[in-house]
Amino acid sequence: MTLTGEHAAGFEHAAGFEHEALFYRGDEDFLAALLPFVREGLERDESVLVAEPRPRLELLRDALGDDASAVGFLDMAEIGANPARIIGVWATALQEHTRSGRQLRGVGEPAFAGRRPAEFVECELHELLLNRAFDGGPGWRLLCPYDEDRLPRDVVRRAEHTHPILAGTAGRRSSGAYAAQGWADAYAAALPPPRDAVLRGEFGPGDVPATRRTVAQYARRCGLSKEQVEVLALAASELATNSIRHGGGTGTVAMWVEPGAVVVEFSDAGHVSDPLTGRLSPPLDAEGGRGVYLVNQLCDLVQLRSSTSGTTVRVTTWL
Repeated sequence: MTLTGEHAAGFEHAAGFEHEALFYRGDEDFLAALLPFVREGLERDESVLVAEPRPRLELLRDALGDDASAVGFLDMAEIGANPARIIGVWATALQEHTRSGRQLRGVGEPAFAGRRPAEFVECELHELLLNRAFDGGPGWRLLCPYDEDRLPRDVVRRAEHTHPILAGTAGRRSSGAYAAQGWADAYAAALPPPRDAVLRGEFGPGDVPATRRTVAQYARRCGLSKEQVEVLALAASELATNSIRHGGGTGTVAMWVEPGAVVVEFSDAGHVSDPLTGRLSPPLDAEGGRGVYLVNQLCDLVQLRSSTSGTTVRVTTWL
């Protein structure tokens, strides 16, 4: 269907979660769409939060003038370096502003130009999971800009599958290509196999310290910094422990080098049924989920895939 009338113009508060992709070309097009969206939120006394790479933040802040002081700005290249962190940021913001009695209006550009191919893959999964995370909760709007001039064509094209609403110079319309359950296939899909030599090992109960040491030694040999080695060793400890506790008591670890990156991957026979695991801060009374959440917060890129055939968590550290 096509969105028309008052709803299309945005004169009503969102009754539910409205997740839309905005396609733009260049700075002028970006501002032509974003300035009215942001100012409309301010006029309606909504909480407006913008998460963009720093150059886009500065462009929008300058264009807003005095209105910029009423807007929250987040550097997407920082908070969303690992795309699996972004839903947690929006969830926290939604909770805070809903408690204050104000509706949230967000702008988030996770798939920005300059991302690596593996990051774009995770941005797509993130976009697919947003509706699963926020449908049925408080109403709010999230506008996700896509730069048609600078992004890979397939990244722009897939945005039509990940967003229920599409926006552009012609206004807003429902996406006929939106795949509401597309997250299920993406979450269960196998990750691309490594192209070069791989070191593999198995671990079981009692092997967590040895697995941690092995990963740390490999990371050092690959030239990672002391801080990177420590983070990767902690991730190895958390993920190996998860495999033992929730993945049948055993697991495998694989390590390899890709251009510009060191990769460590943990696999086991368990099934993580909730695709939001590790993306949201676990409740204090939760039995699990803290390990993957911690790894997501600390590591450069984390890719979790799970099905009834097993679970894989791939951790990539950029050189």
